[in-house]
Parts: sequence; C-alpha cells; structure tokens
Amino acid sequence: DARVRGWFLLDSYLPTFFLTGAYLLCIWLGKKFMKDRPPFSLRAHLIVYNLGITLLSLYMLIELILATWEGGYNLQCQNLHSAGEADIRVAKVLWWYYFSKVIEFMDTIFFVLRKKSSQITFLHVYHHATMFNIWWCVLNWIPCGQSFFGPTLNSFIHVLMYSYYGLSVIPSMRKYLWWKKYLTQAQLIQFLLTIVHTLSAAVKPCGFPFGCLMFQSSYMATLVVLFINFYIK
Repeated sequence: DARVRGWFLLDSYLPTFFLTGAYLLCIWLGKKFMKDRPPFSLRAHLIVYNLGITLLSLYMLIELILATWEGGYNLQCQNLHSAGEADIRVAKVLWWYYFSKVIEFMDTIFFVLRKKSSQITFLHVYHHATMFNIWWCVLNWIPCGQSFFGPTLNSFIHVLMYSYYGLSVIPSMRKYLWWKKYLTQAQLIQFLLTIVHTLSAAVKPCGFPFGCLMFQSSYMATLVVLFINFYIK
C-alpha cells in the first residue's frame, strides 16, 4: 500500500524476520544461560513494563474507536480507501499495534529470566512470533478498513491482561484482581467475534481482499483451538 511507504520497519521484511529469529534464539540461549542460575525477581521492571503496555493498549483502543467513528466505518464490511484521512489515521494506529508485537517479545524474555519455563508453551511462542510477522503483511497490504476490528478488541483485552500482570507482581494487590479467571474466556470471545466479523465481509463483500479474509479466519481458528486446549488444562 503506497500510503505506508517509508514507515519504520515496513519497506523491507528483513528486520521483522531477523527480530523474530533473535526472539527465538534468545529463548533457546536464555534457557541455557539460566539453567544453573537463580531466577531474577524483576519486580520493578515488570510493573513498569506492564503499565507501559497497558497504557499503549488503552491509547490504541481509544484512537481506533475515534478514527473509525470519524471515518464512518461500516462494521459489517469496510474497504481500504473510502474513508480518506480516517484510513490514514487507522493505519497509523495499526502501525503501533504491529510495533507493540515486537515489544511484547519481552513477555517471554521475562519468563526466561524468572525461570518460568512452564509459561513458555507452544501457544505462547507461536502466538508472539506469528503475530509480529502477520502484522507486517497487514500493514503493507491491508493497513486499514476491515483490519481495524481485531486490534480494537485485542487492545481492550490487553488493557485487562497487562494491568492484571502488572498489579499481580504486588502481593498486596492480588486479592483485588477479580478479573484474572475471566481473561482466557475474554480472549476466546475476542477470537470468535473477530472470525465472525472477518467472514461477514466475505458473505457481503465491499472490495476488501477475499484471500486476506480467509487467511485471517484460518489463523484465528488456530488460536481458538490452542486457547481452548489451554483453558481446559
């Protein structure tokens, strides 16, 4: 998409590819490095990090709602070019959404340093690694329109999730974190709503690329399966 040419990290796939490779390498080497060492506490780091992601997610949530409202976005199906400046505004927020996925690699690095190996599941690594790469593609070809819905829901979920992560580091706060048990349920609802929204544009097309709709629905289906398995366990 010509509208995103020159934006940081988008003109070439190589930075995204190498950052993903570095992420996977850090997990492997980090586990080896920590094998015979005591875990780090990192309490202050976790509070600051999770607060930062919470605030970024809140910004993206509010900005996506305002931008799509301003552009008169159609909830059932929205194409890539009809909203003018509002499409650019949405694309700018979605760039931050893409960039947030590389920041969130730190979730796993913190698990490694704290020796929380049980948290480093296939689901966790698959989700983090694939999202960053998929959103590079989204920003390059479909950076607005129908692409807005998933990140809007996900930003809301991340406000709940990262605020919980940050506050749970403080022992005295744990008894107040009533929403913990609903987080995985909320994530599953998010994926199912995104699939419905994506397929709605296939049932009643508006010019949004059909192949992208099918890919997104299929990818979300893999997350539904993996998260249901996680929820049951």
